[in-house]
Amino acid sequence: MGAQDRKDPIEALGYEQGQVYHQTMRTRWLVVWPVGILLILAACLLASSPSPQAALQTKPQPVDFEKQVRPILEARCQPCHFPGGKMYERMPFDRPQTIRTLGTKMFTRIKDEREQAILRAFLAQGAPAQSAAPP
Repeated sequence: MGAQDRKDPIEALGYEQGQVYHQTMRTRWLVVWPVGILLILAACLLASSPSPQAALQTKPQPVDFEKQVRPILEARCQPCHFPGGKMYERMPFDRPQTIRTLGTKMFTRIKDEREQAILRAFLAQGAPAQSAAPP
């Protein structure tokens, strides 16, 4: 049998049946492609949406006075408002309560927006909860 003797299986069905086959396959592809694309898009959306646990973990971390606020104040307000400074007795900046009392009045000296954001977050979290004293 030579290459010319072999017939295409679709052609072997005859013209009308071949046309029906091609029409059926075309219809299948018209259905399969959009469904496939929708499935891929749905998978991408599910993969990119944050899980409920991730949403819970995105709570803002509390601002630590000693690690985040005090270094800003030491850089901007030293030596006057720290031990040995001329303003320390009236306004000691090494104490969180002094900063809470002053509030945003500190921004007259602290102009950097990043530093102000840290101080605002510290002020927004308020004073730490007092534990009940034992009887």
